[in-house]
Amino acid sequence: MKLNKLSALCALACAAITGQAFAAITMDPAHKAIIDDANANGRVVYISGASAVQKGFTAIVAGMFSGTPVRLNNVVTATAAANDYQAVAGKLAATAGTWATGANVIVIYRVKGGSAYGVDPVARNTAIESLKVTSADCLTSGAGTAASPYACTQDTRTPDAGVSDVAPALFQSPINTEGEVAAPALTGTELALLTSTPIYGIAFGVPVTKNVGLVNLNKAAVSAIMTGNVGTWDQVDSSQSGDILICRRTPGSGSQAVTNLYFGNYPCDTTGAALNTPVDRDSSTAWDNPSNTYTVTPGTGSIVVIENATSGDVRTCLVKAVTGGTYTTSDRSGAAVTVDMGTTANGRLPTGGHKAIGVLSADSLSKSLSTGNWQFRSLDGAGTITWDNTAGAPVTTGTGKFPTLASYLDGTWDMQGWVSFNQPQRTVGNTAAFLGNFVAKAQDPAVLASVSDLKNVTGAIPGGAYTGAQVLRAAYSLGNQCAPLNRNN
Repeated sequence: MKLNKLSALCALACAAITGQAFAAITMDPAHKAIIDDANANGRVVYISGASAVQKGFTAIVAGMFSGTPVRLNNVVTATAAANDYQAVAGKLAATAGTWATGANVIVIYRVKGGSAYGVDPVARNTAIESLKVTSADCLTSGAGTAASPYACTQDTRTPDAGVSDVAPALFQSPINTEGEVAAPALTGTELALLTSTPIYGIAFGVPVTKNVGLVNLNKAAVSAIMTGNVGTWDQVDSSQSGDILICRRTPGSGSQAVTNLYFGNYPCDTTGAALNTPVDRDSSTAWDNPSNTYTVTPGTGSIVVIENATSGDVRTCLVKAVTGGTYTTSDRSGAAVTVDMGTTANGRLPTGGHKAIGVLSADSLSKSLSTGNWQFRSLDGAGTITWDNTAGAPVTTGTGKFPTLASYLDGTWDMQGWVSFNQPQRTVGNTAAFLGNFVAKAQDPAVLASVSDLKNVTGAIPGGAYTGAQVLRAAYSLGNQCAPLNRNN
């Protein structure tokens, strides 16, 4: 009897604690009014795609609203990491069709899975996971600010448009399309359903963990790593040792597509004679397919490949390679994956950590700190480019070519993607007018220069309405991203 009574009291206490831990927040009335009105009037826009440009993208969207817009993201779950989905809601600063200035609009942006989700479901009119932005479904946590966004649950929705780091035609199966079973590439008929507009160019870089000395890296060396032709760091530079760990992206990622293009000529060589395909996850000693885990063990004498669902997961991979421990990402179909880098206690973390190289766009430059666990490296030399928080600017050290703004704009640094905005024929009316306003802003070099994560690493596409500073001086021949770069002035 006493035991039953104690059990009942414990149950009540535990329920109270659980209720406190998961108690819903109260949404700011002004925020609630914006979100409720936008939903009631059908002013919700859904865009999916590239994670590499997430911060710049949401900053440009926020700039289309007056005052301080409401910020939202997703509840973290087993299959949704932080910021897989973000949303911006607010009052329009300019008309969009019959949506008048001051009208309330919600824009949802999905980055989970990367650029392929800004191409395939957009053309194929497929409903995919989205963010459920209502005043009833965003009450888990947060205050509606950029620093503390409301956390919302997920639902499904068909994208109104998509964003990809490269042109849609480059998402060729099986290496550049998503899914555990690679999705088929878009057919010519499906590609014709999209109006794809390059909105700006962005530099990509080569991040390497701090425990790899300032070795001389060039395109040939990184290509050998990315294709698995070398597996240990001493094969790159005799001063180094240990297995090479690659923190890459899943197939279908725009960042991975840029890497495959730049270091492997994929899919531009249609004959296959000059292709270098990336080393596959399944050939890595770390991958355990039945359990959906990566367990990293040092001293195997071979390459270790870790696929990640977003650019944020790649940054986590680089950090955890050095510090050890576990983190969660997603596989090619979005299922949860556990990555275990080991610890010194269990003998799976070498002194100084694992030595990793990654795949990232240069809008992660502010995370490349001289005191951090990884830094962007130069090519054709031995150097780093890091962010100086005090000066609010990048600093180069050592030799070689660096992804500085000047070297990117003039074509010296040519590892890049042209971010494409992909709009299907079905998206018309006010939504299309709103998206047209977005494209006009994203193409403006003055806007690019005003966004902290873009100003040092992006350039407006040449040949358009803009000239001068923050406009690329080197362009692909005829805009074909498989063609060489040529200076236009």
